[in-house]
Amino acid sequence: MYEVDAERRTVRYRSRRGDFAVEMPLDPMHGTVGVAPAAAEARMTITPDAHGGNMDTPELRAGVTVYLGVNVPGALFAIGDGHCRQGHGEVCGTAVEAAMNTVVAVELIKGVATPWPRLEDDRHIMSTGSARPLEDAYRISQHDLVTWTAALTGLDELDAYQLVSQGGEAPVGNVCDTNYTMVAKLPKAYLGDPDVYGSAHARLRALGEEYLSTR
Repeated sequence: MYEVDAERRTVRYRSRRGDFAVEMPLDPMHGTVGVAPAAAEARMTITPDAHGGNMDTPELRAGVTVYLGVNVPGALFAIGDGHCRQGHGEVCGTAVEAAMNTVVAVELIKGVATPWPRLEDDRHIMSTGSARPLEDAYRISQHDLVTWTAALTGLDELDAYQLVSQGGEAPVGNVCDTNYTMVAKLPKAYLGDPDVYGSAHARLRALGEEYLSTR
């Protein structure tokens, strides 16, 4: 059990044996974010794949935009698995699990392909990949980031490959589910601050700030 102090924005870890305790910052995120998979397939939400699902990446927190390809009419967006915080990998199989009231803003962007869930924050673009073994998830995320980088900059894909190789990061999502998740992350400053998905992140961030100002 973790003690959550919403006002101080902390969670307190206590050892079950002994007197050790430490406070960690509250960093809320949802482990599961996605849409319905393609081809009328039914999937348990615990299995992440190209449609999203239980990716369990702490990179997908408040203030981050996630891009998901639409596979069925209406998309059937779903969100859940609330976490007060979680380390990369969700190594023991659980985060600091909690019920959450969450407000999300959704925008439909027509005429673009999104082969795997992609993320954007104020400073980075990120691609995800989910598979087993873990190196396949890593390979998928890196490949998507390379091709996305090439599309955003006009670089040849081998040049984009070199740029991602030297400037990228690779945070791990979950390593405890039926598929594992890796994230490939690159600073937008290395790309000349490109126009990503028609500046959707900037619009949604402004909308979020407007909403928070009325709370």
